[in-house]
Amino acid sequence: MPSMPPAPLQPDAASPPASSGLAAGAAALAGWCEAIVLAAGRLAAALFVPLTVAIVAHVVLRYACGVNLVWLEELHWQLYAFLATLGLASCLVTDSHVRLDILQAGWSPRARARVEMVGLLTLVLPLATLLSWHGFASVVQSFAIGERSVNDQGLPFTFIAKAALPTGFLLVALAAVARLIRSALLLAEPRPVPPGQPAGRGSRVVAAVGLALALAAAALAWQAGRVAPSYALAVGLFASFLALLFSGFPIAFVLGGVAVIFIAVGYATDWLGYTLTADHPGTRFYLGTAAAFVNRIYGGLLNKPELVALPMFIFMGLLLDRSGLAARMLDAMQRLCGRVRGGLAISVVAIGMLLAASTGIIGASVVLLGLLALPVMLRQGYAPPLAAGTVCSAGTLGILMPPSIMLVIMADQASIPVGDLFMGAVLPSLVLSGLYVLLLVAIGWLAPAAAPLAKATAPLSWRAVGQLAAAVIPALGLIVLVLGSIFAGLATVTEASGIGVLGAGCLACWHWLRMPADGSRPGHRGLAAELWQTCLAALRITGSIVGILIGATCFAFILRELGGDSMIRLGLESLPLSPYGLVAVILAVVFVLGFFLDWIEITIIVLPLVVGVVSRLELGLVSPLGFERPADFEAARAAANTLWFCVTMAVCLQTSFLTPPVGFALFYLKGVAPPEIRLADIYRGIVPFVLVQLAGLLLVVWFGRPLVLWLPALVYGR
Repeated sequence: MPSMPPAPLQPDAASPPASSGLAAGAAALAGWCEAIVLAAGRLAAALFVPLTVAIVAHVVLRYACGVNLVWLEELHWQLYAFLATLGLASCLVTDSHVRLDILQAGWSPRARARVEMVGLLTLVLPLATLLSWHGFASVVQSFAIGERSVNDQGLPFTFIAKAALPTGFLLVALAAVARLIRSALLLAEPRPVPPGQPAGRGSRVVAAVGLALALAAAALAWQAGRVAPSYALAVGLFASFLALLFSGFPIAFVLGGVAVIFIAVGYATDWLGYTLTADHPGTRFYLGTAAAFVNRIYGGLLNKPELVALPMFIFMGLLLDRSGLAARMLDAMQRLCGRVRGGLAISVVAIGMLLAASTGIIGASVVLLGLLALPVMLRQGYAPPLAAGTVCSAGTLGILMPPSIMLVIMADQASIPVGDLFMGAVLPSLVLSGLYVLLLVAIGWLAPAAAPLAKATAPLSWRAVGQLAAAVIPALGLIVLVLGSIFAGLATVTEASGIGVLGAGCLACWHWLRMPADGSRPGHRGLAAELWQTCLAALRITGSIVGILIGATCFAFILRELGGDSMIRLGLESLPLSPYGLVAVILAVVFVLGFFLDWIEITIIVLPLVVGVVSRLELGLVSPLGFERPADFEAARAAANTLWFCVTMAVCLQTSFLTPPVGFALFYLKGVAPPEIRLADIYRGIVPFVLVQLAGLLLVVWFGRPLVLWLPALVYGR
């Protein structure tokens, strides 16, 4: 299951040291490495403030003064580059990276330490060494030739921005050394095996799973190699990723590390004469690929203004998480809806919609609703499965409803405007929310014992309506400010994210200043401390997501170079299915992958591989009658198909947050739920909501033109 991983491995303070001076020196070295990385992480967290100031200043100068400073706009993504890469290294020290610990959760600390050491030596350090070496070489070359911005008014020194990637991965190497030392010290401690637990059980489980997957991969690779030699390596690459994924090692480094390993595998096969890659120019391909990682990551991830919105929306969501808006909205809505069966659950869905449209952060929404709404629902007598399922499902609306960070990444991977994708997702997200409400109304009518009325309901009054309006208007104002500026074309996504952070910060400060002056209201230092903790939390989330993006970029690059994309394309096109049948197969695969993989990996790896096939299908979304040239019709069809498929895939991926064993929302809620809520209650509670999501997916497939394409065409004329 994905979770916030355990604290960094370190020896038990109560046990005697493994050796005298050597252990103390090794621990001191580890502490020194960690201190350097954490100091860099604190510096990166502080960059949220100047990044926000730079974005807001650019907006003010452009609209209020009519001045467009190109160098200030370029400063946005340069600050983002350092924030993201330094945050990636900091996450390794604090162990904030996403991992799949289904098997690892039951292992002993020594078994986890062994896996940790193997992963650090074979995955993290090779990847960090390669990117640092070639990254610094790129920096030196940029400095030597005097490379500057392509814009005359841009920043003069490009090598400074290029230094973000190698610096970040040099810090990753330091963090890996520190964790390696901690794991070695833990293994050096003599520890008795607990009674009834055989020694090395975790290692044997890993070995058994790895052997089974290796045999399956070997069989698939043999069959693929009979079609084309390079396909054998492509199958082996993907199978190795799946096998190592279940080891519980951070997914970001599994993706990037496996890509580096297969550079060496391809080199070795050519050098030994086993030319599995006969359609490539031998070893030159692999040696060139190692250096191409740096250019691909810099140009595709760190040099993209659109991705600056990613950390900014995260920062905005966490600020709203601390603003107290959700608590006030829940209290006000409960007074209005408490007179209806299921009314409290409907209020939770409504608050989830508002949080989704103003934050887009799944973890923050689920945790916040779990802390605020779940105890109230249980006290009112709601069935535990229904209460848990409602909170989980309402919290996941943020992944689909704009400004979703998943939609930002999808737009980047599919090369479509973010505004179009935001606009196309509005109606499907509202339809899905409406289906949730219909489900809760039906449950309140058919099973009244599961959703009882409140025992004491205050009479409906204008005062309650006014309190609800006062609680909802700030959130609606922020939604209009962020999404309205994007949809109206007044601001780019990056500019809107900066304005959103400013608005969320003002709402948070307003909430803190409205607290009673009885000692609980924070002073200036308290406000600064709250802001700093929010910056640190946003850095951890940003670092973990960007880490997966970097690893997936390396993985997808090698997969494509080995012919994996053509293999998948030929396999899909060879299926004897209609266009919608082919889409159904892709969505079914995505749905099944959602049981085991996070949406980030599926989006980065699967979407680029299948979107090209879907864009050429005749889905009937665009009529050829209004086009004079076939090329114009084909371009319009590709754009419409891509937009529709991205929204459809987003609806499908929303189920990945609710389906075990890797449903993030399930374990976010379990971490904050009262003791009487069991994991089995959460599993039972999400079943009807997953079925409703699948019904919503069918509606988007059947009515793609009115639900997805109508609003972008109405607003943007395309």
